[in-house]
Amino acid sequence: MSDTPPLHQERPAHCAPPVVRNRVWATLLGLILLCPLSCDQLSDQPLTGHRDIAVALRSLLDLAYTGPDYPTYHAELLSFVMHVQEKIEATPHAMRPYVSTIMAYLRTADEVLQWQAQQSEDHRPPQLATWTGRYPFLQAAIGARFEAPGVFDVETAVQLLLEKTDQTLVAMQIKNKPI
Repeated sequence: MSDTPPLHQERPAHCAPPVVRNRVWATLLGLILLCPLSCDQLSDQPLTGHRDIAVALRSLLDLAYTGPDYPTYHAELLSFVMHVQEKIEATPHAMRPYVSTIMAYLRTADEVLQWQAQQSEDHRPPQLATWTGRYPFLQAAIGARFEAPGVFDVETAVQLLLEKTDQTLVAMQIKNKPI
């Protein structure tokens, strides 16, 4: 006989069997994954902030599509930002990334309009590399007008940003429950 213990020898008593450990981890993982849902469900207020945000956004988009001057758009954007800050706590967690994306598009449109309002003889804003790096689709605004090749076209850039905003709003809709 050999002094080596047999391979089938049981583990020491102080270790929990793997099945029990796996159940504990599975339970903990389940609780962690359910947290966003349960955090939303624990709220006393109805989670309809995204609907209120969508209504305010539609109003801002209606104004923005008319091509307002920078001060008008900027004032409306600030009003919208305040509205979002009031309603974000009543917005489901799953909707908040959409709201952040929308806010980023609208702020970039604000920067573009601000540059246009302050523009001198520059045909390319200093922030252009930042804007096109963040949103490659804005490359289409460079040379968008036949009569001005290589010039950054503000109207095209703002239009593209508003279209992306609108697409994100549509993506925010819950299946069978339009906002």
